[in-house]
Amino acid sequence: MRILYVVLGFIFTVFAIIGIFIPGWPTVSWAVPAAFLFSFSSERLFRWSLTNRFFGSAILEYYSTGKTIPKHSKYFISFFISLMSIISAILVFQLGDPGYGPATILFVGILGIIYVTFFIKSRDSEQK
Repeated sequence: MRILYVVLGFIFTVFAIIGIFIPGWPTVSWAVPAAFLFSFSSERLFRWSLTNRFFGSAILEYYSTGKTIPKHSKYFISFFISLMSIISAILVFQLGDPGYGPATILFVGILGIIYVTFFIKSRDSEQK
């Protein structure tokens, strides 16, 4: 299992590095699971994931605050999930889908908002 965790951690790290250079591609969203996998497989790689200059500070803050995000970030995340779900549903409908695609997109967007709102722990913005 240790080798599998290291391989998956490296794959997620590569995706995180791609996110540094491609706008819109998430960076920390890939780096956090990579650090999580490295924590099970290699202390050296886990330390590297927390201290590297590209995304280490964000991951370290995430772990040091008890795996929470600032409350204002939850609002922005929910807003962007809503915005992108609506835009995607409209575009898919305009491309000729009879309604199943847009309905699915909106349903998954609502699930994402519910997950972020109720299942992700948050903290006050000034608290570190």
